[in-house]
Amino acid sequence: MVVVFVGVEQGILVAMIVSLVGLVRHSYHPHTDVLKLGPGNEWLCESVAPGKTSEAGLVVYRFGAPLFYANANRFSRDVVMLAHAATPSLRWFVVDASAITNLDYTATEVLRDVQKQLASLGTGLALANVDADFNDVLTRHDLTATIGSTHIFNNLREALAKLREMNPGGE
Repeated sequence: MVVVFVGVEQGILVAMIVSLVGLVRHSYHPHTDVLKLGPGNEWLCESVAPGKTSEAGLVVYRFGAPLFYANANRFSRDVVMLAHAATPSLRWFVVDASAITNLDYTATEVLRDVQKQLASLGTGLALANVDADFNDVLTRHDLTATIGSTHIFNNLREALAKLREMNPGGE
């Protein structure tokens, strides 16, 4: 439509600007979900709200963007709210990290703080869908040691199978 009124070059420029605005908006306000296993063993997405859990004692939380200074407080607020509102109290809080490809300094510190807050509630933190590149980022920021290498998983099914066998603080 823009092309008809102002020309091809201006239309392309407008499309690029609209695309960049959408990308920035999504990064600052990513989609977040609590994931539940459905009857057909598929993952169902539910909106993040107080009291939502994936199953008794467990939350699987999907954060839909890279974690950085502009959205780290939202991440922290969601995690803490879900952990405090869970009944019964959580044994595990699993972050589906499939969209989290990098961390800046602020996000690193927020992740450390979230881990401490969860631990104070007796809840373990685990990361799932962590690829090799993101695993390197975690190691570089010394988060592998903070979270625990046994609490970082390649996929959600592996995470759930192992975590159901573990106590939050132990192996």
